Amino acid sequence: MSGSSNRKRTKKRAEEDTSLWGFLFNKDEQSQDITKTAFFGQPGEEEESESQQPEKQNILQIIWKHFNFWSIIACTIFIIFTFTLTKAVIGMWTPQNMRDIAGYSDNGSARDLCALLSNANGQEISFTEAELNRYLRETCRLRQTGIFSIITHGQGIAVRIHDGYAEVVIDRMIGANIHQTTSVNLTFDQQIEHGRPHLKVHFKGDTPLIGDIPKGGSIGTFALPDRHISMLAPALRTLLDCYPEIAAIIEEHGYCPFFTKGQNGNESRIRLVPFRPV
Repeated sequence: MSGSSNRKRTKKRAEEDTSLWGFLFNKDEQSQDITKTAFFGQPGEEEESESQQPEKQNILQIIWKHFNFWSIIACTIFIIFTFTLTKAVIGMWTPQNMRDIAGYSDNGSARDLCALLSNANGQEISFTEAELNRYLRETCRLRQTGIFSIITHGQGIAVRIHDGYAEVVIDRMIGANIHQTTSVNLTFDQQIEHGRPHLKVHFKGDTPLIGDIPKGGSIGTFALPDRHISMLAPALRTLLDCYPEIAAIIEEHGYCPFFTKGQNGNESRIRLVPFRPV
């Protein structure tokens, strides 16, 4: 019993000593913290505030930090592509101004060009841009076919004369009041095959688009190369089939058209020159 009591007293005394020393140690540590705080401030406070303060950077440094060389190249290509696509869409839905085409919307009377060609007996003949467009206005009726015929119908067709080539412009109506124009540039020349002249048609005119790529026409005001505009060849063939007598006379006498744009008050004209064997 006495041994057990002695062991309890020794353990209790050891705990009191440890508690006492622990209290004294904690007290000293608190006093040291108070002393450090009084003379030097919170430990590491200034260092933390300095490290947390963001560095001042200009806009170029921020951009360069988030973008590398390849991302800048990719963004540039994307911007150019978006700009080109937007310009193309706007141009395609901006119709040409057809009021400057002589004879398309005036009240002048049409001249019978088919009778004029028949009475020429193979001699050179000429007529003006206005006479040609009035004749087309009186004799040609456009009809839209295919799935787009539900909302689209032909409004009119006209020929604009330039120096060396002609521009055929087709005006269509989409819905009630939306105009959409498509134009094709036509250049003609004669080639002799087996002693007979053959009229060759090329879808080109005006200055080249880029380098040697010819301008074939346009959708709205957006220019297209000749290879893309050649898809309208069936529509032009259908237009020619509407005038079989005129096509037969041109083929019989080997007529080749020459175009001259009017200047100094003169009207634009088309000359049909027959083939003359050498």
